[in-house]
Amino acid sequence: MFNVLISAHDTAWETDQLMRMPKDRFKEHSVEGGEADEVSLARPATLKLLEAVPALLLYENCIGGPAGEVVRYGYLRGIRVAGSEIVFRFAEEGRFTRALVEEFGDRLDIDQWELNRTHWAVKEGDLPRAMMKKLQPSYDVVLSFAGEDRAYVKQVAAALDAKGVRVFYDGFEEAALWGKDLAEHLDAVYRRGGTFCVVFISAAYREKMWTRHERRSALVRALADDAEYILPARFDDTEIEGIRPTLGHVTLTDKTPADLAKIILKKLGRK
Repeated sequence: MFNVLISAHDTAWETDQLMRMPKDRFKEHSVEGGEADEVSLARPATLKLLEAVPALLLYENCIGGPAGEVVRYGYLRGIRVAGSEIVFRFAEEGRFTRALVEEFGDRLDIDQWELNRTHWAVKEGDLPRAMMKKLQPSYDVVLSFAGEDRAYVKQVAAALDAKGVRVFYDGFEEAALWGKDLAEHLDAVYRRGGTFCVVFISAAYREKMWTRHERRSALVRALADDAEYILPARFDDTEIEGIRPTLGHVTLTDKTPADLAKIILKKLGRK
């Protein structure tokens, strides 16, 4: 069993606060006589069943741009009825492209008509294994740095991880990266995987092949979103192609890794 939630509001899933769905759209496009019958708004305790299974959050076909191309994967939390709405929180674990979900539409029991309707469906079965293999994990922050600066960055990553921040730091990803096409995978991480990308600027950063690859992917995202994404953290005044000197930055010469981690937490809206 899994949830499919589709909304016509183009910011419905762009929040870590309460999300909402009209109560009268609950269980539309669900299979009658199936697992969905176990769940009822009239029996609030049964809503816990929906928190134990994954959820896909999509937008209706009418929503274009970057938001419309993203399908969020994760788990619903704290589902309850509030007046004419169902409210809940969402713990995101990764993302699919919309094209991939449409490719598996038949196996997910999601047709094009359904993608034109705001609703909450409870589907039968499990998400296809072949689709899950293409899940792009989600991160609060992704770190781009040169190997020469690893000692500092490692401490920043550890401090963030200790506070429950989902951080992409290659030292945490050894098993996940093993055997992957790194050019393709890292492009996805730095272009689509994070809420923010912290770029640790130094003379060494400018010279590395992989940091150029990561930075270019991050710049594509920054230009497409036209919003804050790249957060420069400077060890020195090295000029980096694509990152304007006027872009607000943090100077690291007077900051410990713990100091920077605290600033990142504030940027994420965390205490």
